[in-house]
Parts: sequence; structure tokens; C-alpha cells
Amino acid sequence: DLHFGPIPDCDKLLGMLWDKIKAECPKPKMVLKFVAVPTPDEIEKWLCEAASSAMIKKEATEEACRLLEEHFGTIPDCEKLVGMLWDKIKAECPKPPATLLKLVALPTPDEVEKWVCEAASSAMIEKEAT
Repeated sequence: DLHFGPIPDCDKLLGMLWDKIKAECPKPKMVLKFVAVPTPDEIEKWLCEAASSAMIKKEATEEACRLLEEHFGTIPDCEKLVGMLWDKIKAECPKPPATLLKLVALPTPDEVEKWVCEAASSAMIEKEAT
């Protein structure tokens, strides 16, 4: 079981990490006030699809550690710890029927970036995530 114990200023740190991820997203060329905010079910689906990709896990783990170490210094076994957290999150995802897995195409990295950036741009989702 994954357990880190209490983390001082956890909400603040997560908020900073969220803002850092959001800052990496491409800026929209026009105002997105007419774009529908994804539902929590859509976000869960996107995140779980992303969590199932080994390539995305590797890239996200490396980037998370880079951002964390940029703010907090060297973190021993950072990629291992973030990978364990990734696996813990992935384990919370609903399991589709085995036959459905063969029919579902994984999203491309560009699609995942778009979904994550849309989610990161939502104040409602940021409040829930942090």
C-alpha cells in the first residue's frame, strides 16, 4: 500500500504543481467561453485512458519529477515514487470488459495533452483536484 504520511502544505504544493502544468499548455488563439467544460465522467475516462499508456506514464513521470525537483530540490527515487502513485491512480480506474479493450483505440499524445490542458484550465476541476 502506498503511504507517504502527512505532507506539509500539501494543498498549496498541489496548487503550485497544477499551475505549473497549466502554464505548459498551449494558449488558445480565441476565447473559449463557448467550449463546454468536460463532465467529471469524461475527465475520469480521459485520465484513465492516459494512465493506461506506458509511453504517457514515462513522459508524465519524468516531467512531474522535473517540476517537483525544480521547486523542492533532489527527491530520492522520485520517478519510482511518482510511478507508484501513477499505478495507484490507475488502479482506481473502472475496468472495461476484456472484449471492449480490443475495440478501443488509445488516445494520441496530442489528444491527451488537449484533454489535460482543458481540464487544467477549468477552475472547477482545479478546485476538485487540489
